[in-house]
Amino acid sequence: MPTYTLDQAAALLNLGRNTLTRRLRDAGVLGRDNLPAGRYRGGKYLAVKTGVYRHPVTGWTHYGRTEITDAGLDHIADRLGIDIDHLPRIHATRQNNSQQHYARSQS
Repeated sequence: MPTYTLDQAAALLNLGRNTLTRRLRDAGVLGRDNLPAGRYRGGKYLAVKTGVYRHPVTGWTHYGRTEITDAGLDHIADRLGIDIDHLPRIHATRQNNSQQHYARSQS
C-alpha cells in the first residue's frame, strides 16, 4: 500500500508541512511527538515507518516516521475541511484503479 510522508501529503493538500502537522495535532490525529494518537494507531489511515540511525554522540537511535495512506489522505482532508478535487491524477488513479500491475518480464 503506497504511503505519503507528511511533506508529500502537505503538498497534495496545498498546505505547508508545519501547518499540516499543527492542524493534525489540534484535531487529535497526531500526538505531541507527531506519531498517531489514540484511535489512529495501527489503523488504515496512518502508518509508522521505523528505523535506526547512528547518532555521533548518543549512538544507535530508533525513530518512527508517520506516513499517510491514500485512505488517510481522504480522511484527513474531510476531517480538516480541505477540498481535494485538485489532487494530482496519480492519486485519483490509485483510488479508482484496483488492477494489479505486473512487471513486463519475469525473473
